[in-house]
Amino acid sequence: MSIIGIKEVIRRIKEEKLITGLGGRDFSNPEGTGIDLRLGAVHEIIGGGAYIEADGEAGLGRRKGVETKEIFALKDGEVQDELIIKPGQYYLVQTAETVNTPLDLMPMLYPRSSLFRAGLLLLVTKTDPGYKGKLTLGITNLGAFEVKLQLGARICNIVFHKIEGEVIGYRGQHQGGRVSHGEETQV
Repeated sequence: MSIIGIKEVIRRIKEEKLITGLGGRDFSNPEGTGIDLRLGAVHEIIGGGAYIEADGEAGLGRRKGVETKEIFALKDGEVQDELIIKPGQYYLVQTAETVNTPLDLMPMLYPRSSLFRAGLLLLVTKTDPGYKGKLTLGITNLGAFEVKLQLGARICNIVFHKIEGEVIGYRGQHQGGRVSHGEETQV
């Protein structure tokens, strides 16, 4: 698996809408091999009881997510809200951008170093081929001091790996950018 270069990423953004909703700087002045993504929404966990059950004879493959509430969202053309993250606090955050992942690519997310330099840990993952939607990540403050994070701030970098061979496209419950869910059976 190889990483596709920035010129190919830009071409696919223009021609295939690989990423939509990009900020001006992120599209016009990229660096390296990836594109920076911005903080678009913040969700607070307001209810627990999450579980993930085993598949097969040991379980039915059921799962239940936490209950969340959106507390901030990016606003067009306005001064943006600031999330103050106190030590130990945890939120689910979404990117401002939407990805439209084709079956020949697998995006990987990497936190921007400005976050961990401030004591923030951004929990990221790969994105499966075929996934379409905003990306949901976890963020927590591991430091001793509160950190202000403004909506629209660049929080991570997305890099696309080229896949060789067959894939099965994403068909999970979070397609479309869903942040949390009630009880349901895994796909």
